[in-house]
Amino acid sequence: MRALAFGLAAVLAFLALATTIRTTDVLTGALEARQVGTATVSSCTEHGPIGRWGVGTAHGCDADVRWDGGGTERVAFAPGQLEPGEQGVPVFRSTREAGRNDSARWFLAGPLAAVALGLLALWFLTAAVLSLVPSRGGSKKPEEEWPVTKAEVKAAPVTRRVRRLRLLAWLGVATAAAEGLASMPFFDAPRRAGEFVSPWPRLEEAWLVDLPSGVLAGFAVLTAAVVGLVAESVHKDAARIVRYGQSYLDAKKVPPGGGSWVPTVLIAALATWAIVQAALAIGNAPLVVWLAGGRDAVVLLALLGIVLATRQSAKDMAAQLVGK
Repeated sequence: MRALAFGLAAVLAFLALATTIRTTDVLTGALEARQVGTATVSSCTEHGPIGRWGVGTAHGCDADVRWDGGGTERVAFAPGQLEPGEQGVPVFRSTREAGRNDSARWFLAGPLAAVALGLLALWFLTAAVLSLVPSRGGSKKPEEEWPVTKAEVKAAPVTRRVRRLRLLAWLGVATAAAEGLASMPFFDAPRRAGEFVSPWPRLEEAWLVDLPSGVLAGFAVLTAAVVGLVAESVHKDAARIVRYGQSYLDAKKVPPGGGSWVPTVLIAALATWAIVQAALAIGNAPLVVWLAGGRDAVVLLALLGIVLATRQSAKDMAAQLVGK
């Protein structure tokens, strides 16, 4: 039953992935176009409503393209780019397949969403396969020095330190999503032959961290994975404190002092700097551009809120757990 549920979830995740690839221009390649022109559709093949191109009806079309630099050729367009009967549609070609030249807003957000859905589909598929593998009841891991059962870990109180780490892990995932969403107004313009020109170039000045596209998201997800593992390790330590009490604390030598306020003050200063910088850089702009420019400020304010709401030293955590 579990294998069936995971298998169904994997199929749904794959359909979501295929739909995202089709609708967010993942296949069209680099931001800078090598050629731009106009296309007149000559023939199309219908795909859908459910298939390898996801959910919904789409058309893979051949079109006669007149390039601005001169010359005409017949070009095949991936499903989702053109529709039957269209004429004079602006198109471009870069490093991959040709595409409709309406906006490059999905240049970063599309691939990020596709990678996330791809990993989710792979996770569900792996879980489905593992559910079919018989468990080996006879093979047990060597006993740890301070062993605890899964039931004891599950029953252990979730301390503020554990909650903080879990929230920080989710904040890392949210930061990756924020980079993708904030990039959409920055790239919301048609491509042209040569270097891309953003309609809101001052967004780069509004961000404290202006790394190459996707680097921040990758680092945030990697950090989230590490912090998530640390959170589960700390929660397991909490279960050991509940079970073994003072003897475990004496062996591990829990630091006696409280937590420092220096990191909190530093985060607050960075958040203030991010707010001021975004306000100075954006100026008069639509709300969506303001939200994009405030990406770093929003993340830092969320980080500050998590740190303040879940403040707890190792000593305080131990005191909370002893005698449970």
